[in-house]
Amino acid sequence: MTKVQRVRRTLGVVTGAGWCALAISMVSWIVGWRLGWNEFMIIATVAALCLVMAIAFIFGSITLEVEVEVSPQRVAVGRRSAGQMTVRNPRSVRSLPSRMELVVGSGAAEFDVPSLAGGAQHEELFVLPTERRGVIPVGPATSVRGDPLGLLRRAIPWTEPVPLFVHPRITPLGHLGAGFLRDLEGQPTTDLSPSDIAFHALREYQPGDDRRFVHWMTSARVGKLMVRQFTDTRRAHLAVVVDGARASYVDGGADLCEEFELAVSIAGSLGVRAITDEQDVSMMVAGHDIACTTGVQMLDGLAAAAIGGRRRSLIRDVEIFNRATAGVSLGVIVSGSRSTIADLRAAAMRFPEDVRILVVRVDPVGETGFRPLGGAIVLSVASLDELTRLMLVVAQR
Repeated sequence: MTKVQRVRRTLGVVTGAGWCALAISMVSWIVGWRLGWNEFMIIATVAALCLVMAIAFIFGSITLEVEVEVSPQRVAVGRRSAGQMTVRNPRSVRSLPSRMELVVGSGAAEFDVPSLAGGAQHEELFVLPTERRGVIPVGPATSVRGDPLGLLRRAIPWTEPVPLFVHPRITPLGHLGAGFLRDLEGQPTTDLSPSDIAFHALREYQPGDDRRFVHWMTSARVGKLMVRQFTDTRRAHLAVVVDGARASYVDGGADLCEEFELAVSIAGSLGVRAITDEQDVSMMVAGHDIACTTGVQMLDGLAAAAIGGRRRSLIRDVEIFNRATAGVSLGVIVSGSRSTIADLRAAAMRFPEDVRILVVRVDPVGETGFRPLGGAIVLSVASLDELTRLMLVVAQR
């Protein structure tokens, strides 16, 4: 540790109230000395004495073993999660009472730890907030020593933050391949191929064809070489782009945007279903890519997703997404009730022509339904519970 770091650490124990008391002491002493006012000299002396006596409260070493556990560490919005802080005295002598502060999200909880005998431990249980989607840091746990006036404060962190993942609420959906995807795993495409799995027809042999695909029985019957013709197949690949522009949502400027939360839940529901069906999934939320190797990884990413700025462009996001993603079978665009039909059509056209497009427009006060939009289908969803039924109806058309 350098000298500068030591000085910063030493001065860091002085709180705002401590600096204020120091300033009052110095100013009062100067005024009292220059003007000869004893009252100001008394104020300076009292403030200085308070600072000196406060030093006694922060001296002394403390040795503790602190552990913070969160169970379960991943929950859906509204589900219960609890934490436990265990403070242990590893020394053979009794420890002094202490005060622990535990950071939970943007707030902090305080716990009084009693005097512990050598080897004894103290446990504190607490309930964690899960009303809102997000990644909530639990910790660090910090022991705090200070004077009653709050002039000096010495804090020692004992643990690293433990993340609590509050996942978006999702709803079970039917198999996305029913009515939406047309590939083998799958759907065959209309593109012909000299080698694949889906057999299409026989054709006359041409120089350069692989002789492994010669159909010898037909060749013997017609008197010339005939080879098998196949159709290209590709693995089902779901691509989801969630609009991150605040202007696309009614309450986009609020601290909690209900429409955006519904959009994230819809994206999560579609992604979980596709991953369950062993399909490839690519996802972008407000311009940020979400890792979708596993369902848990995807939901962790969605838990941390945040709405973008007012200048965000859905069309631009789809363009960037398509440049980095290939082999998409089904493209889904999720946006808010304030997004215009022109913007949604323009965004859908950014996908390749052979990709089937679904546009989901969340509107909690609107009417659930669907309608065609060029080569795409627009779904109006008022609540997450209606998404399952709507997807089944659309898939059967």
